[in-house]
Amino acid sequence: MRRWRYNFLRFILLGSVLILGLMNQNADASSIFGDDKDPRVIIVFIDMSGSTNEARRTVYRNAFNKVYKSFREGDRIVVGTITSHSYIDFKPAVDEELPESSIWVNRLKFEQELSGKKKKVRNAVNRLLKQKRGTPYTEILNSLNIADTIFHNEKKRQKILVIFSDMIQDSKEYKFDKVRITNKYISNVIENRKRQKMIPNLSNVKIYVAGAAASSSKRFRAIELFWTHYFKACKADFSTHRYGHSLLEFEKGL
Repeated sequence: MRRWRYNFLRFILLGSVLILGLMNQNADASSIFGDDKDPRVIIVFIDMSGSTNEARRTVYRNAFNKVYKSFREGDRIVVGTITSHSYIDFKPAVDEELPESSIWVNRLKFEQELSGKKKKVRNAVNRLLKQKRGTPYTEILNSLNIADTIFHNEKKRQKILVIFSDMIQDSKEYKFDKVRITNKYISNVIENRKRQKMIPNLSNVKIYVAGAAASSSKRFRAIELFWTHYFKACKADFSTHRYGHSLLEFEKGL
């Protein structure tokens, strides 16, 4: 009887040690990302127009550091550019899915794969931010349609779009630095794109903007108003608190 009790207690003790070990392993993995919240798909668009050369070296770099620090396991990271022909010839600079930890996955292998993929994303962004030659036009509107395409098949992960741009649309159709942006102008642009079936579906997409700029505070607010209405037409999750020259904060959890 005593032997039975002894074996039973030893079994309980060994089981407890095993469970604690697994909990510690999971806690260690979670500490890399802050918590075990659901993974996300994060699209980062970088404005490559000539007017943003300085911002790419300063504002965009600082903003990306905040995005980078928020990465957690299971995230998909897509980085692309906003250029003169964004919609026509878009090709992501990087599209990586970060690995997820598990008791069935070797810890060393997991950390090596995680580090490698994060480094790949970092290097791709650094290459873009170092470029000095800017494109003549800025096709922000059409870039949002690319985001729609990427997000379309993402059914489970949270969707986040980060735009590094001065948000001054400069194309053959729309030149925000030259036109008077009024409520009527905004309505006309939205209606025109609806007729062309060019309004993207960004439902449940959380949008952040860093690098917003303009020649005056009045024009800055007018451009901000345009995007507020346009993002609403896209059914996006947008707040002016996430629109500004700097990325004051990003996703919590680290």
